[in-house]
Amino acid sequence: MTIPVATRAGRPFDGTRRLLTRLAVLVLLMLATGIGLAGPAAAHNVLISSDPADGSTLQTAPTTVRLTFDQPVQNFEPVVTVLGPDGQRYESGTPQVDSNVVTNTIGALPSAGAYSIAYRIVSADGHPVEGQIRFELAPGAAGIGSGAAGNGSGAAVSGSVSGGSGSGGSVSGTAGAAGASGSSSGLTGWVWAAIAVAAILVIAAIFVIVRRPRQSG
Repeated sequence: MTIPVATRAGRPFDGTRRLLTRLAVLVLLMLATGIGLAGPAAAHNVLISSDPADGSTLQTAPTTVRLTFDQPVQNFEPVVTVLGPDGQRYESGTPQVDSNVVTNTIGALPSAGAYSIAYRIVSADGHPVEGQIRFELAPGAAGIGSGAAGNGSGAAVSGSVSGGSGSGGSVSGTAGAAGASGSSSGLTGWVWAAIAVAAILVIAAIFVIVRRPRQSG
């Protein structure tokens, strides 16, 4: 009689152990899914290429700026400015967003020397991203204009970008960073909140299952 009793007593324990193993695997899968969702949501856009290229020396004056990012850019008041060696700005028009590419027109550049391109965009996760690239216009480069141009074109974005000295302007404008970053934080928060609720439910279920055989015994 002792052997059958031991066999019957072992079956509920084995079933509980299998159930606990499955629940543990479920928790791990939920955590992995949550981390996978939260990772892309928290990643800022990264500039992967530009035309003109950063640090390049050009023999022909560029007419456009092309910035390519690793993720789509939100079309929310992007800012692209071109600062010349004389401290004047030479961007023309309004930056255009096409998925992950931001472009803007460059006015006639007056002389050879060091130029800087400052940008500010709202990334896919809602956070503002800003940066700067530099290029050199070689002496005798084709397409150099004869006078200072582009001052008037900067008025459209003057509230968003501050010019600066010849060493390069700094982007200091408002591109809706406050509202946009709030949407990103909300998305990540909801993902982790859902994971936490699911984990609590699973732990509660494990507690009930483990405790029930003891009460019946």
